[in-house]
Amino acid sequence: MSFTQNIKAQLARMENDCDFCDIAELSSIVKVCTAYRDSGIQIVTENEDVAERICSLFSRVFSKEIGYINRNGTFKFEIEEDFFADVMALRLLLFNQEDAEITPYDCCRSAYIRGAFLGGGSISNPKVRYHMEFDVRYESYANQLRDMFGEIGIVAKITCRKGRFVVYIKECEAIADVLGVMGDVSDSMEIYNISIEKELRNRLNRQQNCELANIDRVAKTASLQMECIKKIQKYMGFDNLPETLKEMAEVRVKYPEDSLKELGERLNPPIGKSGVNHRLKRIMEIAEKL
Repeated sequence: MSFTQNIKAQLARMENDCDFCDIAELSSIVKVCTAYRDSGIQIVTENEDVAERICSLFSRVFSKEIGYINRNGTFKFEIEEDFFADVMALRLLLFNQEDAEITPYDCCRSAYIRGAFLGGGSISNPKVRYHMEFDVRYESYANQLRDMFGEIGIVAKITCRKGRFVVYIKECEAIADVLGVMGDVSDSMEIYNISIEKELRNRLNRQQNCELANIDRVAKTASLQMECIKKIQKYMGFDNLPETLKEMAEVRVKYPEDSLKELGERLNPPIGKSGVNHRLKRIMEIAEKL
């Protein structure tokens, strides 16, 4: 079972808080899943949990049983045109764009968003990437969803794909918040945990890469210093260096792997890192002139 299917299975078993929630959720599902064909009106889904949810909501909202046909994993509800136009469209506010009428309470807004996800939503496995989207037929509905997300502080964007409109969210925290709003708290927390784990892992990798880069840089610098010191030793000898530089060169040769701080502590009297760095630079400048 995919990550999306797992979430839909959990959401499809949720209990709504009020009768308006049932209406809001079913309205949203119908807006996403209804297909208007020459042969009639159909509600179509490829998820059996969603099909069963439609049956349950339909029964509660209309006190009417409805069945579906399973054709190779595609679940279809045949809807009478008169019932759709005279009853469903009015009861579910299918052609109404006023959020306040469709979702009178916060719980209803959650149910409406949940219906949109059940009908046309998908979410990538957060271990791979962060991406959540709602695939809908009409631009007006896409705008309505985006605005509804905006009301609860979630930034969503819209793109057009193959003649349909996709409302999508890419931020980890925003996706987790949407799952929480819909009611799937367990997966919401999983995404937060995965996000924290990823950030810690990335931070550790950055730290390790930085440390490796520093080690590599120090090793290259030390190697260059040793070459300069050997050049001085060969062509002019240490005795021709100022006493402070002579001591510095001898200590570096004796302890080639020491850090600047460690080298400074071996001098008499000891000096700091900046002092060691200054003396080594002077030694390298002398070597360059030879």
